[in-house]
Order: sequence, then C-alpha cells, then structure tokens
Amino acid sequence: MTKKIIEKIAIFGAGGGGTSAAAHLSTLGFEVRLYSQDENALKPLQEIGGVEFDAPFGKGLAKLAMITSDAAAAMQNADLVMVVSPAHFHEKWISAAAPYLKENQILFVSPGHTLMLIPHILRSHGLKKPVFCETATLPYLCRRVGPTKCRISRVSDFMVFGGFPGIESERLYQIVKSVYPSIRLFSNVLETVFPYGNAIHHPPALLCNAGRVEATGGKFRHYFDGITPSVGRLIDAVDQERLTVAKALGAETMPFVELFYRMGYTTEEAKASGLAYEAFHRSEPDKWIPAPPKLDHRYFLEDVPYGHIIYSELGRLADVPTPTIDHIIHLASVALGKDLKADALTLEKMGLAGVTKEKFLSLIKNGFDD
Repeated sequence: MTKKIIEKIAIFGAGGGGTSAAAHLSTLGFEVRLYSQDENALKPLQEIGGVEFDAPFGKGLAKLAMITSDAAAAMQNADLVMVVSPAHFHEKWISAAAPYLKENQILFVSPGHTLMLIPHILRSHGLKKPVFCETATLPYLCRRVGPTKCRISRVSDFMVFGGFPGIESERLYQIVKSVYPSIRLFSNVLETVFPYGNAIHHPPALLCNAGRVEATGGKFRHYFDGITPSVGRLIDAVDQERLTVAKALGAETMPFVELFYRMGYTTEEAKASGLAYEAFHRSEPDKWIPAPPKLDHRYFLEDVPYGHIIYSELGRLADVPTPTIDHIIHLASVALGKDLKADALTLEKMGLAGVTKEKFLSLIKNGFDD
C-alpha cells in the first residue's frame, strides 16, 4: 500500500472552522489532533472523544486522536500543521506553533490572507527563512452550533492557494492537494490576499445598514435585504479599486462576482451580469443569513483592519488611489467609535515599514536571504 503524503494533521483553533476541519478530515481517514488554548471549549469535546457533525458527507461523531491545550503534543510528528482561525487571531496561533515547528512540517493557514504577517512572526521566533502556505478562504461554510457539534453547509470546491516564498508554491501545492483537492494553485501569498471575498462586501454592506442593524438588532437578512442596488454599486466600486491595485502589483486575481460564482455561491446568470447585487440576490446559500446583531462585529472588526486597510496600504505601495476603500475605513471607524487602523494589518505591522514596491515583490517571490 502506498504511504499517504499526509497522515497526521494538527489543527490549531476549535471554533467553527477548526472543529469542521477536524470532523471532515477525520472522516477521510487522517489522524487528527485538535489544539486550542481555550480549555473550556475543549472540555466537552474531550468528554466525547471527538466532534459531532452534521454535513453534506454525513452525520455522526468524528473521533479525534488528540484534543489538547498542549501545542507541543499536538504537533509532535504531525505532517501538516493547519491553522484555522480569523485573521486577527493568526498572531496568537502562529506564535503558539512556532517554537515546535520542524523543518519537515508543512504550515498551512486556512483562511490566510495576512500577506507577510506570518513570515514576520516566524522570524521573530528565530525561523529566519520561513516557509508556509495558505488559502484565501475557509474550506467550509460552517458554524459551531453547540459545545460538541459543528454544522457544515458546504465543502468548498474552489480555493485560491499560494505559498511563501512564491518559489515554494508549486511544491507545497502538490502536498496540500492530497488533503484538499479543491485548492487551485496561484503564484504566491500576494495572490491569496486579493480574493478575500468577505473584505470586499462585508464593510460596505454593514456601513450602509448601520441604522437598520442598531434599530432592529440585525433582524433582517443581511445579503438579501441589506444589499440593495445602491449598496451593490458601492461593493462594485470597492472591487474595482481592489482589481486595479492587484494589476499594478502584477498579481493575478478575478472580479468578486466571478470568484463568488466559482466558489459555488451564485448562478451563471449573476456572473454574466458582473454585478454584486445580482450575485447576492441569486445566491441560495446566503439567502437566509441574518444581519449582525450589532456594529461591533467581525464584519467591521476583522474585514476592515485585515481587508480594506491592507488593500489601501498596497494601493499606496503601488501608487494607486483607493478613495472608496479609504472612505469606508474612515466612516466605519466613526460609526463604530473605534480607530480601526490602530491594530490593523499594515506594512509596518508586517515588519515592512518603508519597503519599496520592488523589494516587496522580491520578498513575496523569493523570501528572505539573511
């Protein structure tokens, strides 16, 4: 029997994405170790020895090899170390993994889209020539629906994949596709930043519906009721600025509506229209998703600091104006009463303050030489 490329997987993060990945990969025959620093979240799972799941591939209890708050134990002899968390928690998870990361282990972040933040963190832990890979989006449409259970509505059949440095992308792709065959190879982690779909549409839609959210506590359908033709035009304007920045940096990407279609969320007719409004109003998976109950929500707290702000930063690096994106950053901060730039994903936060466009693109492709 041929030995699997990947057999043992350590998953960092026990939220909806982490428990869904643990359940799914366990059912596929991988040895899965689930790690979290939150012992209260782990205890119910430890009591039943795994994760209960309700998914397109079945229902039941997925037994896990280990459920632990000990990072070293979770990572011991793991072939793949998979970080599954929102972007603003990457620093926490990568810092927990870094002391135990071995040269032969693959670090895979899903979703990633934090550009050079992860290499910066790894270098601060003494890993001078870091290597990792990521997808732009989570592999699942999912939620943790109880102390021991996750619900998976959809397993993605299209994920943009890239590696750092870019010269390692092909090698890493050949390994990770044995776990997730739906990944599609792109050149590098710059090309996984631009397909961050939530950052394109969540901030403008929430901003335009701020009064309605506060008045109703989010008791309306976020996409179907909240994205009207005028809100759709604002999303389209954000998308056009994102595409212009990507082109100026030589990064391959695609319009949001095409990405949304390729991920399986909307129809071919919507894709042909090229309009965000049509894409959401023809989206069955998103039709009944409720609006956030308050403005203090990840649609602002994650998708502005780790989406809009990095697009704005990259725009300045490429000498491309991003007026719509910049106005949304400012207005979202005012509406929330919080400076969303304060702890955002900036070039400075990635250790790249003052970097030139040429040096930045060289780092993305070739990595560090010191």
